[in-house]
Amino acid sequence: MRVLLNTVALFAIGLLIAAIAMLAVRWPFADMASGELRCDDGGAVVVRIAGKDYAVNGMASSRYPPIQQIWNEETYPGTDIDRLIVRGLTLCYW
Repeated sequence: MRVLLNTVALFAIGLLIAAIAMLAVRWPFADMASGELRCDDGGAVVVRIAGKDYAVNGMASSRYPPIQQIWNEETYPGTDIDRLIVRGLTLCYW
């Protein structure tokens, strides 16, 4: 019985170490672009990433390139631009 418990404990510790190692090698949020979110005139939500402005919503699309050029499902799987729009609109003082 004691041998079985030791085996299970070692297996659990091994799984824990493997999980930590995988996260250290490929932390899912390490390569996310960071930028400055703002609201321009008329509710245009814009994000500045690496010194360049990108349109987050339709109101900003006539003045800036779309954020999807750099931040999309291919480059960042699980992308949710809607949350940026909502957060950006809270910055508008209407």
